[in-house]
Amino acid sequence: MSPSEADKAPFRGTRTLSRLLDALETQLHHLCTRSRLFTRKNWQYCCLLSGQLSFLCAFLVLVAADFLPPMKPTWSAERVHEHYFSHKEGVRASVPLLLLSGGLYLPFAALLSKHLRQIPGIDPILPELQLAAGAAGIFSIMVPASFLGLITFRDYGPELTLLISDQFWLNFFLPWPTFLIQAWTVAWASFADESEQPVFSKTVGLINFVVPFFYLSLTGVHVQHDGPYAWSGALTFWVAAVAFGVQIGADTNCLFRRIRAMPDDE
Repeated sequence: MSPSEADKAPFRGTRTLSRLLDALETQLHHLCTRSRLFTRKNWQYCCLLSGQLSFLCAFLVLVAADFLPPMKPTWSAERVHEHYFSHKEGVRASVPLLLLSGGLYLPFAALLSKHLRQIPGIDPILPELQLAAGAAGIFSIMVPASFLGLITFRDYGPELTLLISDQFWLNFFLPWPTFLIQAWTVAWASFADESEQPVFSKTVGLINFVVPFFYLSLTGVHVQHDGPYAWSGALTFWVAAVAFGVQIGADTNCLFRRIRAMPDDE
């Protein structure tokens, strides 16, 4: 091969690759345009499903790490250390599940924001604030995952394991105000909707208004080691979890009905 031909070889390879990519793009374009999969309606169903998968992942974290019932703040350092390392693989599996739970919550919050914008005459601050609160809320789920991963990254001994465990539980429960703001924006928008067929029913609005009051019990988890207001307590863990489930169930049912009523070509 002459020097000139050797110089041209890379350009021929580039042109061949370019033609292959163009052909692939053409085929993908035809496939996507013929498909009815990538519609707005289907995307909203995906966002709704994403929310449900987020909550499922959070539940699986509790199961995998044997946090049902949750560890008690009164446990000794030795008992805490023994729990984590006797469930080492489950705790490690919980970390990506918790990260997924946080990430998958964001499309659900975006879907809520979209439907809030459809309320006639709504103040634009409300859907924007709801989405901002949802975006901030995912870090109250994802940050604890870092502490949970650190616990079994190496054996730090009972005392340091106890410290990291406390960081995990406190970071998991204390950032509740973002979820309060998110719920109350939905409640306000629902009550302000004067249309005959409101986007969010007044019942859904009432649920979103009342449920955050149950989150107030989380305020004192950093000072309570035992009783109903500890992080393992009846009010802080069980009642708040059930209340949150009721709120999410009401929002999900409302969104599902609205998406189902959308025309297929929207």
